[in-house]
Formats: sequence, C-alpha cells, structure tokens
Amino acid sequence: MKIQKTSLCLLIVLGLLVSQINAQTHDYCDILKKGLMFYKANRAGRLPDDDIPWRGNSVLTDASPGSSPNANGDGNLSGGYFDAGDGVKFGLPMAYSMTMLGWSFIQYESNIATCGLTDLYLETIKYGTDYLIAAHIGENEMVAQVGDGNLDHSWWGPPELMKMERPVFTVNAANPGTEIACESAAALAAASIAFKKSNPEYAATCLEHAKQLQSFGDTYRGVYSDVITNAQAFYKSWSGYKDDLVWGGAWLAKATGDDTYLTKAKADYASFGIGAASQGNSHDWDNKGPGAILLLHQLTGDATYKNDFESWLKYWKPGGGITYTPGGLAWIRQWGPARYAATSAFLSAVYGGDDNIAFTKAQINYLLGDNPNKQSFVVGYGDKSPINPHHRAAHHSLTNDINNPVNNLYLLTGALVGGPGSDDSYVDDRSDYIKNEVATDYNAGFVGALAALVDPSSTSAPTTAPTEAPTTAPTEAPTTAPTEAPTTAPTEAPTTAPTEAPTTAPTEAPTTAPTEAPTEAPTEAPTEAPTEAPTEAP
Repeated sequence: MKIQKTSLCLLIVLGLLVSQINAQTHDYCDILKKGLMFYKANRAGRLPDDDIPWRGNSVLTDASPGSSPNANGDGNLSGGYFDAGDGVKFGLPMAYSMTMLGWSFIQYESNIATCGLTDLYLETIKYGTDYLIAAHIGENEMVAQVGDGNLDHSWWGPPELMKMERPVFTVNAANPGTEIACESAAALAAASIAFKKSNPEYAATCLEHAKQLQSFGDTYRGVYSDVITNAQAFYKSWSGYKDDLVWGGAWLAKATGDDTYLTKAKADYASFGIGAASQGNSHDWDNKGPGAILLLHQLTGDATYKNDFESWLKYWKPGGGITYTPGGLAWIRQWGPARYAATSAFLSAVYGGDDNIAFTKAQINYLLGDNPNKQSFVVGYGDKSPINPHHRAAHHSLTNDINNPVNNLYLLTGALVGGPGSDDSYVDDRSDYIKNEVATDYNAGFVGALAALVDPSSTSAPTTAPTEAPTTAPTEAPTTAPTEAPTTAPTEAPTTAPTEAPTTAPTEAPTTAPTEAPTEAPTEAPTEAPTEAPTEAP
C-alpha cells in the first residue's frame, strides 16, 4: 500500500513537470485585467461607465425599509454586485470577495501598479464596499441579502429586465447574523488599508463601519442562515460563525494596530480550534479558517500558525491527500474546483517560498490552458476558452429560455468558470452549472494569484506589524450616485422592496433545469466524494 501511494505521488509529480515543460507563456497582467473586468459585468445599479456596453442600469429601486432615494431617485441598495449568473445580492459571498480583493491589493500593490491596474483594482473594491457601507443600516443591523433566490432563479434573462419582487433580508440584535457582520468587517478593514494612501477619508469611513460590524457580530452571535432561511438553499453557513469571528478580528488587528483585536483573535482561534478544523479543507466564502491562520501568522510570526498553515498547505500538494486530476489540478470537489484551486494558489503565494510559488504557478497555468486538453477555463483567454458560461446577462435570452439563443450573445471576459471533472473532462455547456457557473467569489482568489505571479519574487510574506489606523476622522458613506449612466435604457426593477420573502409563486414557470449548484449534496452524484458540501444553489 505504501509502495502504491509512493508510485502515485511520483506519477503526479512527473505529470506536473511535464505540464511545466509544455507550459505556455502567459501575460499575467493582461489576464489580471480581464479578471477584474468580470466584476464590471456583474455590477448592479446605475452604472458609472459603459465599459461593458451590453450591461445597463438595473435594480435601481433596491432599498432598505424606510430609506430615502438619492438625488437620482435610486435606492440605497441599488449598487453592489450580483452574485453569479443571477440577479441576487447575497451579502456573505460579496463581502468575502471584497476581503479577498483587498488582501491581494495590499499584498501585491506594487505588482498591480506594474500592470497599470491600480485604479481599476481600487474601483472594483470600492463598488463592493460602498454597497456594504450602505447595507450597514444601523450600528447593530445589516442587510444581508437583496432578492429572493427562488424567485430569481425561476427566471432566465438579463438583470435589466427583471420584474420579480426583490425582498430585503436583514440581521440585527434580535435576529443575529455573525457571519455576514464579521465578513463585512473584514472586507471594510481590508479596504481601510487599501485606500489609506489614495483616499484617507474613505479609508476612515470603512474602518469605522468595520469596528461596529465586528462588535455587532461578536456581541450578538448567531448563524445568519438560521435567520434568513431563504439563503439556506444557496449560501447556508455550513462552517458556522467561529471562523468569521477570528477572520474579522484578525483583519481589524491588521487595520488598527490595536492589540486588543489581536489578543482576542488569538484567544478565539485557540478556543474554537480553528487550526484543526481547517485541515483538509478549502478557504472559501463559507470557511475562512485557512486564511485566518495565514493572516495571524503574518501578524505574529508565531510557530502555532506557521505549523497549522503548513499542515493545511501540505494537504493541497501532491501526495498530501487531495485528489489531483491527471493533468495536475488540485481537485477538492466537483462544484467549482477551479475556484478552490485558485484560492489555495493565492494563499500559497502569500505564504511564499519557491515550492509554494511553483504550486501557485502550476495551478493557475492549468486554468489558463496548460493541461492535457489545452482548455482554458477563463472566458476570453486562450485559443480554446469557454463561450457559454452560466450567466443570464451574457447569454441575454429574451424568451426566459436558457437554450435560446444557442450561444451566449456576449463574451463574459475574464470570468473563471467552475472547472473540470476529476478526469480533466470539460464541456462548454451553459446548462451544466456544476462546471460552468461563474461568481464573484470564483474570481476573487484567482485574480489575487495572478497578481502574485506578475512578479513571483514579491511573494515572500514577512511578518509585519499591524497597520496603524487612519488618522482622519471618519466621514459618512458616499450618498451620490455615479455621474454617468450607460448608453442603454433597460427596464427598471420593481418599485417595492418587501422586507419578507413574497408569498406568491413566480409568474412564469422556469423553462430550464436548476441553474446554480446546491449547498448540500448535488443533484447529480459527484464523480468523487467531496470533502465538504458544494456551495451554491439551483
């Protein structure tokens, strides 16, 4: 048995070496720009530019109960990002995506500047953090979701034409949601560091909201998806909130330099058993444990976090326990394996070291087409790349039909699709949401890994002292809408924003099979047993 395992490891390593020998030369700056442009394609609200000419204004009346519209008549929650190929704003994965983008900007700011992408990177982060600030409607209250996933997923068409009701779901002291509060705190704390030089007033605003949200999540503890039952079929909190408490606390320690946050994060880490719970798992929108380990290692240099992270990373390497496809992709589960591999590649790069950078490069290059099928998993990149990702706006059906037109009308440039099967197989089929879903969290770790690879010598992760808090007094969240609207005039969203899920059934029956992946067992048997439940829903 030991001989068989050793032979298998050697075959995997040889496969990786062959892949590297046959590897293409990739322009990581170009791909990084494409990856950021995907976020522009998923923007909601009144768009400030027409960089994605086939997208227009949408959901302009999204608003929290009792709020007033801005000068353009738009609701306070009209902005932000749609989650995936749908029209729901799920707060937890959106906040996670902004945290990861913030982290990669902080870690690789010089690489991003080398690519000439500083402004685009910060713009991408701010479009999400502006929404998180707007969603923080009270010191101990936050909007966690806009839109009913069931209603939304029963219709297939571009968001500019959506007409279904869009309920607003909140968490508060009486009905707490620690995950969304602490993840938003992490995102805004990271943003406060990212914007400190270029926009100190905005940085201070982000930090003030981050402090309140972390306090809210810690003081009033509860699983957010127990409160917002509509989220359970889409983004149920499988890991619970303990990892989020440590993650948010560590980010506030980094942003403020306040030892109180660091001391508490370390104590919670130990009492919650985050190190052990993270082993053999992925870092993702649900489980922040691996990232929390790495961040605490960066902040302290303690051997505990070093050992825990190296144990976690070892699992992802050949022979460590994770499944590898024959072509060399670290494949943890069937639902969105590209997303998990890319995020692990990012964390590996942040930790640094030649072996870890080699892992990062091998995983990312596989996704860019260095694999047996020469298949790129990034829309618009490579000779053989997806053209039919599972995305309503890019497909642009006007008949509520996932099969009409046959091919997507628009190219969703830069989107990372779900990825291959465990045997490297892949079919560019929009209806196969397991392999062709795209989402803001899919791209979040991916663009970070790309930023690292722009200059691999920049990937060492020295133990750094926490960043000091901005000295400027906090300002209020921005209240103005973007100054320019897109050139098209799509249909506006409904005028009401109910606070509870609508009780009526959708007006049109869905014409297709479910469109996103469930959070529990998938509807089709996986080819290999996943170590954890998949993450999205039909």
